[in-house]
Amino acid sequence: MLLVAGVAAYLLLDARASRAAERDLVASYAKAWSSKDFSTMHGELGDEVSGRLDEARFTEIMRDALTTATARSVTTGEPERTDDGFAVPVVVRTRLFGTIRGTVAVPLEGSGDEAGIRWSRRMAFPGLRAGEALTRTTEMPARADILARDGSTVLAGGADRTSDVPNIASQVVGALGTAVDTDRSSLRALGVPADAKVGVSGLERILNPQLVGTPGGTLKAGDRVIAEVRPKKARAVRSSISIAVVKAAAAAQANAPDASGTTVIDSRTGEVLGFQGSAWSALQPPGSTMKIVTAAAALEDGVAKTTTTYPRQTEAEGFGIQNADGESCGGTLVESFAHSCNSVFVPMGAKLGPKRLVEMAERFGFNEKTAGIPGAQISTIPEASTMDDRQAAVSAIGQGTVQATSLQIALMTATIANGGRQPELTFLRTSRTAETKRVISAKTASGMRQLMAAVIADGTGESARVPISGIVTGGKTGTAELATTQGAQCDAEAAARAQQQQPDKVAEAPEPVSACGNVDGKSTTAWMSAFAPLTRRGDVDPVAVGVLRARNFQGGGTAAPVARQVLTAALGR
Repeated sequence: MLLVAGVAAYLLLDARASRAAERDLVASYAKAWSSKDFSTMHGELGDEVSGRLDEARFTEIMRDALTTATARSVTTGEPERTDDGFAVPVVVRTRLFGTIRGTVAVPLEGSGDEAGIRWSRRMAFPGLRAGEALTRTTEMPARADILARDGSTVLAGGADRTSDVPNIASQVVGALGTAVDTDRSSLRALGVPADAKVGVSGLERILNPQLVGTPGGTLKAGDRVIAEVRPKKARAVRSSISIAVVKAAAAAQANAPDASGTTVIDSRTGEVLGFQGSAWSALQPPGSTMKIVTAAAALEDGVAKTTTTYPRQTEAEGFGIQNADGESCGGTLVESFAHSCNSVFVPMGAKLGPKRLVEMAERFGFNEKTAGIPGAQISTIPEASTMDDRQAAVSAIGQGTVQATSLQIALMTATIANGGRQPELTFLRTSRTAETKRVISAKTASGMRQLMAAVIADGTGESARVPISGIVTGGKTGTAELATTQGAQCDAEAAARAQQQQPDKVAEAPEPVSACGNVDGKSTTAWMSAFAPLTRRGDVDPVAVGVLRARNFQGGGTAAPVARQVLTAALGR
């Protein structure tokens, strides 16, 4: 009798342990579903299923079902035992169809610790039956209107996207078409079908999530309707765009002979107040606007102070890089920055070294995508591991293979104006202070504002000064050489080109125009970084601008006046 009782007790305990192991298996599967951890879910499948259905295909099936339903989240409840496994309550919250509730049967193969889930396609979504697939038909609502920041001027409205200010709208609105490849996944998650007409450039693309509205449609399991909803048009979207700012930028850049770009940012709110031309699609060497990065790194690391004094020289000794027009340049760091002395910043870049220079550039936004602006070109600086000190020295003045957009220069400028914090950009009208990331300390930012104020007060950027009483402007000019424009190297290169272009059978022929002297302006790209006021003044936020004029003389001559006109318009908005 004792033996029989002992065996019975053992079998009872073993059965309980076996049932507990099975429950734990299903609970783990359900928990993984809630977090969309399809890898863990696949790991809980039985050998028979996992042998014919690899993890990648399983993940694709499960993810497609949730995407079809426009699922935002999945919540699973406690498993309840059934005759052949468990029943798991599932709640799916969707973007289009509200909340869908159901119970998914989870059968098992094997038992106890050897059990696995006998998965089938009907388990991809609550309510599916054997042989059914989840499908969705979609009806898009009319696209919402885009308004300027004043809340009344229509930038793009109605089915034909007409505007109250067509000349201004043409600068910023963009176009509609079939979704760009990189946008399809995010649009599909919003319930937008692949063939829908959506924004493919400009504000239309940037504001797609706000403009598409809520698609309507029917969610079916096979032929059965699970959920149905009518399409709902979104409210008109009040953008951050200032008509006055865009008008000023377009007018000021109208005479640009090559690619141009202007980006204007409220440094506190992160609002993009306006943009023009190739604001984030044209990449050019940033020239001396890169000295913002170099000076910030030097101040942050204690390599220099605003009062540090440098010898007055015509070139960076040991590097063969001259100052603009071969001028003698130096003095305090403030003076050297104001007059953009290569003789100071080239050796400073070498002293910082590749690692520190690249780190600071990346903190300002180089080598990464700009959040919120799909399709924007990435401003780049070579990886530190690929540079030596000499290459770092050249990169420190925005030459070599460094590339930037007007957007990047505006972001750097806004960061300085905002006390060293880079604002998260938005194209929606707001008065809230933006989320930020700390790039440099407040102390370093204060030093940079001093340097940049000197550029406008008594340096290369005087033409960017805003003509409004009590408003102090800060900035940095940039002139990037696209071809050597001065010195013995320039003369030698010009002579070599002339020799190569001499006709074979002509004894004498006119020499081609030389880049030396840059008489046509096409050998340099002009830049201007500027902001005003220098710090917040009452309820007036500092506005930052990045101006690009490709192949158009010097920054102080052609880009600075653009910045002045744009900032003046922005501060009067």
